[in-house]
Amino acid sequence: MDKHKDLKLLGKKIEKFVVGAEGNISKKEGDLFFIKSSGSFLNNLTDDDIVCYDFLGNQKDNLGKKGSMELNFHRFLLKHEEINYVCHTHPTNTLKILCSDNIYDFSVYRLFPDQVIFNDKKSCVIPYANPGEELFNHIEDIVNKFIESEKFFPKLILLKNHGIITCGKTIEECVVATEICEKSAEIFLSGVDKMNMTYLSDLDINKLINDENEKYRKSLI
Repeated sequence: MDKHKDLKLLGKKIEKFVVGAEGNISKKEGDLFFIKSSGSFLNNLTDDDIVCYDFLGNQKDNLGKKGSMELNFHRFLLKHEEINYVCHTHPTNTLKILCSDNIYDFSVYRLFPDQVIFNDKKSCVIPYANPGEELFNHIEDIVNKFIESEKFFPKLILLKNHGIITCGKTIEECVVATEICEKSAEIFLSGVDKMNMTYLSDLDINKLINDENEKYRKSLI
C-alpha cells in the first residue's frame, strides 16, 4: 500500500528548490500529522522516511527515526483549519532576497496578478532565528500577530537568511505558491539590478483579491 503517495509526490515536485537533505514537508490527517524524517532527501522519499506524530508531539511510528527538527512549526501551522500541507524550501533567487534588506519590499509590494493570487497581497516575514525551537517560537509569535493584524493566514512565510514556508489545502497549492514566489524573486532581482520597478497599486491588488474568476481559478489547485 502506498501510504504517503501525496507527500512523496510533493517532495518530487519541490526537490529543485533544495540541495541534499534540505527542506521539509508535512501533512495533516485527522488528529495526526506526518513529516519528513531528519536527514532524508525530498527527491526519493519512501514510507520509511515519513514519521507520524500526534498534535501533542508524541511520535507514533518509525521509532528508529526522528521527524525533521522543524516539526514544531509544522505542527503549529497544520493546526489551522484551512491548512493540510506545509512545505519548507530554500529557493535560490528568493534566498538572495532573504539575505538582504530587500526582503521587506519583497514581502509587501506585488509585481503581477498571479503573485497576488497565489502568494496573497502580503507575505509574513520572520526575522532570522536558529533552526529548531528558536525558529518555531518566532514563527508562532509572528504568524499569530500577522493573522490578527491582516485578517488572513499567511500562506507564504519568508524566513530571513533561511528560506520559505508555503501552506495550503492541497500539495498543488504549496507547489504553485513556491514556484510563484521563486518566479517573483527572479523578476524582482532583475529590477533591482537593472531598472526602476513598478508595482501593482493597492486598488489593483484588491480588485484581484475580490475577483470571482480569480477565486474560482485559485480553488482548482
